[in-house]
Parts: sequence; C-alpha cells; structure tokens
Amino acid sequence: MTKLEQKVYAYIQQYELCRAGDRLLVACSAGADSMALLHYLHREQQHLGVSVAAVHVNHMLRGEDAAGDRRYVESFCKERNIPVYAIDISIPSILEAERGNMQAVCRRERYAYFEQIMVESNSAKLVVAHHADDQIESVLMNLVRGSHDIGIQGIKRRRPFANGELIRPFLSITRADVLEYLQAYDQGYREDYSNQKDSYTRNRMRHHVVPLLRDENPKVAEAVMHYTEKVQADEELLQSLAEKALEDVLVEKQRDLWKINIKAFQHKPLALQRRIILLLLKYLYKDTIIIQSYTLWNSILKLTQTTDGNATIDLPKGAKAIRQYDELILIKTEVNSSKLVSTIIKFEHWTNLSNNLRIYIGRVDGDIPQDTTSQAKSYFVNATSFAQPLHIRGRMDGDRIQLLGANVQKRISRLFIDDKVPLALREDWPIIVTNDNEVIAVPGLRVSSYFSNSKRLTDDIIFIVDQQTL
Repeated sequence: MTKLEQKVYAYIQQYELCRAGDRLLVACSAGADSMALLHYLHREQQHLGVSVAAVHVNHMLRGEDAAGDRRYVESFCKERNIPVYAIDISIPSILEAERGNMQAVCRRERYAYFEQIMVESNSAKLVVAHHADDQIESVLMNLVRGSHDIGIQGIKRRRPFANGELIRPFLSITRADVLEYLQAYDQGYREDYSNQKDSYTRNRMRHHVVPLLRDENPKVAEAVMHYTEKVQADEELLQSLAEKALEDVLVEKQRDLWKINIKAFQHKPLALQRRIILLLLKYLYKDTIIIQSYTLWNSILKLTQTTDGNATIDLPKGAKAIRQYDELILIKTEVNSSKLVSTIIKFEHWTNLSNNLRIYIGRVDGDIPQDTTSQAKSYFVNATSFAQPLHIRGRMDGDRIQLLGANVQKRISRLFIDDKVPLALREDWPIIVTNDNEVIAVPGLRVSSYFSNSKRLTDDIIFIVDQQTL
C-alpha cells in the first residue's frame, strides 16, 4: 500500500470528509494531482461507500494541448464507466470582453461550471486535489502579499459549496506521494507546460522557494499542515466570538449601510476588533483579495481609535468608511444623484426611498397595509392641509420645516446635525414636499406640524413611514 493510500484514507476518516452514500464529483484537469485523486477515489469507492463522477473544464488557452486534456479525462472515465461532465469555455473571448485577470476569470468560470454540475448531478461533495505542497505555497503567497489572518490560515479541508461541500482529502500528502502513487499503479497523466513558467507567483514559490525550505527541513509540508490546522481551529473559535461581539456593538444594519458604536467597539479585545472589521468587509465585498488586504482593514481600524472629530476614507468600489458622532459607518455604494430627482408620490401605494425607507399615503378608511415592520410609524393629517400632489426630492439649500410639536421652523441642515445623520447620507436623504414645494416630512426623522401622532376628527389621510432593516 502506498503512502497516499494510507494517509488519505486516515485523513478522510479522521475528519469525516465523506460518508457512505455520498456522490462525489471529482474535479479533474488531467494533471498528476487530479488524475491520482480520481484514480484513488474510483478504486476506493466501495471501501468508502461512495459513488464517483468526474468534471473537467477546458479553458481553451492551450489549443490542441488543452483539447487533448479533455479527451484524456473522458477516455479514462469511459474505460472505467465513470460518469464524466466536460465543457469548453472560451476564456480568451471572455478576457477580450472583460479585460480581467486571467487566473481569476478561469477560476470563476471553472467553479461556476462545477457548481452547475453539482446541482444537476445531485452530488454531495466536490473533491479537488490540493495537497500539502499547495498548502505551503498558499501560506507563503499570502504572507508575501501581506494578507491578514484569513490568508495565512491556508487552504481549508472543507467548505460549503453549491448544494453540498467542497473537500480536499489530499491535504495530508505531498506531491512526492502523488507521483509515487501514480508510478505504483502505472497511471499516466498530462503535463500543463504553463506550470513550468515563472510568470506566476505560485510557480515561483514552487520552483524556487519551497525547495529551499525542504532543504532546511525535509518535513516542512508536515510542519505547515500542523500549523494551518491549529490556526484554523483557533480561528473558528475567534470567529464565533467575533460574530457575538459584532452584535454587541452594532447600532444599525441596512442593505447598504452598517453602523457600530465606537466606544463599545473599543472595549473589545484587539483580536475581536480586527475580526469585527473583517465581518463588515465581507458584507461589502465578495472578493477575498480585497477582504484580506492588511492596508484596508488596518485603515478602518485606525478610524476607531478615537472619537474626536469626523473622518472619512474611500474604500474600493465606491464604498466609504466614516467616523462620525461616536459611530463607525460603512456605506456600500456611493451616493447616486439619480435618486435626488423629484418624483410624484403615488397614492395608496408603498413608495421605496433611499436609505432603506419606504412610505405609504392613503385614506384612513381604506385598506391600510399590514406588512409593516416594528420600525413603522403612522401619522394622520387632513387632505386639505396642503397643496397636492406630494413629491419626493433631495435636500435643497434653504429647506426648512415647521416640526410637529415645535413653534418655529427648523433648517433641514440643522435637523440632520441634531439627529446625527452622517454627512455622506445627507445629500441622499429623501425630502417630501407639497406641490408648492413646502417641506412637510423628512422620512425616518421628523414630520411637520400638519400631522398628528393620533387620528383627529378631521383627519382623513394616514401617512406611514417604515424603515426595513435586514
């Protein structure tokens, strides 16, 4: 029995990577690692109590060589009655249209197809062939890149994927173990000549750095494996604590805005402060490279070190981080000026506004909507009190409102200050005006003296302001 067979079976059993009855979808490129994985799982499927299928993506980057890889995988599977799913995806065409990073586009398209086949084939697990040498390279690359804790955790043995999980049963073995296995079973594979190029960071690590580390310690792969397993276990605990800590400091959460109390945040240990910021960044971005940027999360952390004065930093893709009034505010997108165009409010309909607000104006004796949240507030007014129809627009210089319960008019700019509305939100805040351009409401904040909190004898209109939070 080879080292691969001994180690991989023990690893699968130790971490319950698959269970009897699982349908495994094996990602196979035709290279040494994935051919060994497919060969091993096919041989062991009865022992493991699983069924095996293969999936292959031809990125169409290497012409006939890539087409040959597809034929090789399909032939291997046909000889063994292994179901195989394969597709040609023209990455060159996509790159021409998008001008993106080739490796990132390849990965995106490849895993999108894997996800599609996972669902179509009702597979429980997608199995990929990352091994211990890949783990070394991954940790080193993230350290060199300056990625924070998430990056240096290394590759995880399992993670949620599509309708099941993605698993990596080869993380316990080295590339040498893979080659020994293939030789023992006289199993061939195909070489991708691009793996020999030093134009990619991973290849430079593989060809030059890892051999030096192995000269210093022949068991460096085992050492890194133990390190990443410890770090990942520690991180799982810290992550659960961070999620609870975020709940403690969270003031408000909307679709495109998160607000935390800085003073409460400052009382959390530094390790949890960092992870709270990472959780917030995950809400903002799907791109792991952005999330793992030390410069990015550290600049946000610095905003929280004081509550003196206001400050704003621009984040990638138009997002902003704002320190204002003892609060840290993360806004997902820039203000869209199109939202400030004046529009007429439809009667007896919900009207969606910016900042996750919505309003309803209708007859008191009509069908009043019941689908409101706990944040909803209702006001009453007589329809003849002001000129109709009502309009929604953005704030204008000089806007004032005669507030309910007050004897004097108040500038909207002062209202925003008193109600601690962040600067970045003020220009986008909806204002409701009459047909004569008189301000009668600032939804989510205040309404004018025309309204009443309870129905009066002459009131025939209900005005509902609802703020939906996620």
